[in-house]
Amino acid sequence: MKSKKNFEIKLEEHFLAGAPAIYIQSAEEARVDQLLIRLQDKLGLKRIHEWNLGHGWVDFDNKRPLSNLESGKTELEHALLALLDADLEQSLILIKGARLALEHNTLAIARLKQLLNLIERHHAGECSVILVSEAVCIPAPIEAQVSLLTLPLPDREEIKALLAQAAASGQLTVPENLNDQVVSGLSGLTVSEIAQLLRMMGRQAATMDACALKTILHEKEQIIAKSGVLEMVPSVVELDDIGGLENLKHWLEQRSTIIRRLDEATKRGVKAPKGVLIAGMPGCGKSLTAKVAASLFQLPLLRLDIGSLLGKYVGESEHNMRRALSMAETVSPCILWVDELEKAFVGMGGGNASEVTARLLGYFLTWMQEKTGAVFVIATANDISALPPELLRKGRFDEIFYVGFPNAVEREKILSIHLGKSHQTVAELEMFKLVKLCRDYCGADIENAVNEALANAFINGSALTQKLLEDAIQSTIPLRETLRDQVGKYEELFEKLKLRPASEYQGLSVAQMIKMAADPNHVKREEVASNPDCPDDQLEKLAMDSQRTVIKAVYENPRCPERLLSIRINILQSNPQYDLELLELACLNGNAPEDLLIRQINDGTLAKELRAKLASLAKGTNLQQKLAADSDALVRQGLASNRALPEQVLEKFVLDDDADVRRAVGGNLILPESLQFKLAVDDNISVVAALVSNPSLGANVKLQLLEKGASKIKQAFARRPELTVAEQQMLLKNADNPLKLVLAAHPKLAEAIQVQLASDSSYKVRISLAKNLQVTSEVQKTLASDTNADVKIALLGNPALCLSEEAKLKLAKFKIENNSPAARMLNMQRNSGLFGNIAATLYSTEN
Repeated sequence: MKSKKNFEIKLEEHFLAGAPAIYIQSAEEARVDQLLIRLQDKLGLKRIHEWNLGHGWVDFDNKRPLSNLESGKTELEHALLALLDADLEQSLILIKGARLALEHNTLAIARLKQLLNLIERHHAGECSVILVSEAVCIPAPIEAQVSLLTLPLPDREEIKALLAQAAASGQLTVPENLNDQVVSGLSGLTVSEIAQLLRMMGRQAATMDACALKTILHEKEQIIAKSGVLEMVPSVVELDDIGGLENLKHWLEQRSTIIRRLDEATKRGVKAPKGVLIAGMPGCGKSLTAKVAASLFQLPLLRLDIGSLLGKYVGESEHNMRRALSMAETVSPCILWVDELEKAFVGMGGGNASEVTARLLGYFLTWMQEKTGAVFVIATANDISALPPELLRKGRFDEIFYVGFPNAVEREKILSIHLGKSHQTVAELEMFKLVKLCRDYCGADIENAVNEALANAFINGSALTQKLLEDAIQSTIPLRETLRDQVGKYEELFEKLKLRPASEYQGLSVAQMIKMAADPNHVKREEVASNPDCPDDQLEKLAMDSQRTVIKAVYENPRCPERLLSIRINILQSNPQYDLELLELACLNGNAPEDLLIRQINDGTLAKELRAKLASLAKGTNLQQKLAADSDALVRQGLASNRALPEQVLEKFVLDDDADVRRAVGGNLILPESLQFKLAVDDNISVVAALVSNPSLGANVKLQLLEKGASKIKQAFARRPELTVAEQQMLLKNADNPLKLVLAAHPKLAEAIQVQLASDSSYKVRISLAKNLQVTSEVQKTLASDTNADVKIALLGNPALCLSEEAKLKLAKFKIENNSPAARMLNMQRNSGLFGNIAATLYSTEN
């Protein structure tokens, strides 16, 4: 209501001040009529002359034409002639559709100019021409004689008055608890649009409810979209839908607190937040952040389409900009999302800006600085270098954030989010491998890869697997590759501008790495070279570094690019740049090209030691087959321990003539049970011992070895870290003393086995048991009363001794007494079976 009264006051003041013409910018012609009627009544004006494009002169009250429409003389230039003899005292001349009527119509402009001159000379303060149009178009000849007024959209007070009228007429009643939400929902609409919506709601129900409110918001979306300059975007995403960007999310949460408690904050002198500019790489979450902010702030999200602002008529672009920003302020509190901001002001930084672009920028900057409505602006930009410096200074936006490629922690979160939306179980996947494969991928790349894997799984009629995901990721070309040069320039610029990072880095950001890669401190360059997230272009620069440790770090980097590795591997021995250590690092890197390595082996340029190291890491099938046929047993031995071998290669090694090769394959964790059976009967006992120590030994193979294995094999079995009670019992059955000694020392020896060994006839077995840190308290009591002095002494030396203090003192006294020469002699005689009655008596007396 306040804005409406202010407009009426301004209209009255301009009229009484003698303005010959007043241009009212508004599409609400009926509302303008009501304002002019009130002005007429207040000032006692005699009449209102009305002209429109369709009928020419019409009766203001009933809108009926006053002239013959068939005469063809209804155009404005002809209609103005009728005013030459008219009484202009105490009157208003209303011209509707002024922009279309005057545009490119020089005769109409000239005759209107003469009319305005006449009013200025003889009727100032008692007559004015009221020009009405939805867009501003004031011809230059009459510009100085026209006052411009923009009729604002209904404010909250006016909307409340319209709701009160609807309730009073019985059309629609709004409950008190929904009143503010309904007013906010109707904000930004014209009076006629509001009336239409209220009639629609009234036909559905006599009382407004939550369902009707949703209908209003839906209809409002259509009306705002119809304007062509703003689009209401529905937001169904939450804060947790963003993987990473913790700094930006935390900042938005803080600002949302102010927005949600704006009245309280204003009373305490806190200004409403202006907005944020989010710059960075495409596909990294800028647009998603705008939608999340709408949910977080609990405000409507309006998207400003920059392309729709540019009109073909002079002044239309500026009008569209004013209209969009005015609507945003009317709808406030709201979020205004200006997507790809740089496209609106392209060329401003290079002096190539057009007049229209310059005016748009000027108006936008002024509005950002002086806006009074609670409009939180979220502007996004890919190319920040295209933005004029005026936009980047403090005061326009509260903060400017830079969104880069996601780090390892963020990539894992993004993968989890998209897999979770697809109802996939993340726990069953090797996420760390997927995270490594996704280096240099933006969030959109990761989402695309997950969708591709899901589609392939559906087509194949199978569940989503690790391999499907890995294949989809590797087949996706990341943004950093497709826009390599452009991305590099952006990252350098963002670091130079010192923009605030949106991500909470667990290590180094790409911008920091670029800066450190050029640092004179070689320790910092080495840190960058070893970083798995270091960009390929920086690794290529560091591979030419003057410091050897930096170069080594490059080739040790698990993400060293294939191109760089190929260059190093291809350097011949005759070349001064040949370096055996760097060659080894390049060959052993997981990204080394398989075909090139095979060629080097064929040419005999790789020594057997290097081939053996390579064999233990080789993953490619062709390379594995080449190394499997190597004549050197050391190479085959290295390959036999490789945990990425197919079964046919493993079987070849199980039958190899060299025992060292068979021993290596026996300890391989991926050896299937069928091949384990073959090694279990190997003639070489060291091969079988290696098999027994294999943690992945099959249950049936274990049973065979426990039942039929030789003593040394069982001893090897007794040394396995994981040993069940059943296996311990089988080992103890018919066990010889060497096996019992090994078994008594096992850290997970069952109490039942301990009890049996505590009474074993061999004192050496009992000594081994007494030293076991896991021996139970009950067994310790048994050993404390052992007849053998060495058993007692061994028990006293056990750090895990848990006897009573009295028992410990008794053992300690016993140890002191038994350390005397006479006691040691008696023990020696006793142990050798040379006791006599006297010795036995002395021994029992001392005990």
